[in-house]
Amino acid sequence: MKRIAIVGINTEVGKTVVSAVFAEALGARYWKPVQCGAPSDEETVQNWIGNRCYPSSYFLKTPCSPHLAARLEGTRVESQIEPPEHEELLIIEGTGGIFAPLNETDTWADAAMQWDAGWVLVHRHYLGSLNHFLLTLDAMQRRRIPLLGVVFNGEGDLATEEMLIKKASTRCLGRLKWETQLNATTIRQIANSWKKNLRAHLGL
Repeated sequence: MKRIAIVGINTEVGKTVVSAVFAEALGARYWKPVQCGAPSDEETVQNWIGNRCYPSSYFLKTPCSPHLAARLEGTRVESQIEPPEHEELLIIEGTGGIFAPLNETDTWADAAMQWDAGWVLVHRHYLGSLNHFLLTLDAMQRRRIPLLGVVFNGEGDLATEEMLIKKASTRCLGRLKWETQLNATTIRQIANSWKKNLRAHLGL
């Protein structure tokens, strides 16, 4: 396995943090193919883990859906996006939810399914998140997308999390507190506490 896609049940669920933690814990590189809004997540992750980030294939300044941001900026996001050449494990951060539209016909999932990656699903606890999780899970299962595990973000009910893990027939790869102040030190601390578990579960 050379690629792991970090995807979310929605936007603003913690994909960037999880991507940085995975990259730090696994000694991997980071890539966000489609960036909407500035400052970029690449800049944020680079501040946390150093110079192990590849530039986005599409960098759109407007903070909205890729298809709309591209139209407003006079361009088009194509679903045929080639990952950068890499020797190390590559952590790929998704844009929005998995069905965020890249253009009038294609979604982020259409692009990501071409990359031969295992997927990690990030769930943030909020009202309505269970529905978003189960809809995302159903879409992934219908497409036979390989789910490596789930990361839970925020304070939630453990029994409910276990129910979701059982429905997904997968494992929990980590639990995060909802952090508002993050820096290289806190990312490194989380990564060090997750490293052994991640490597064991992912066979690395």
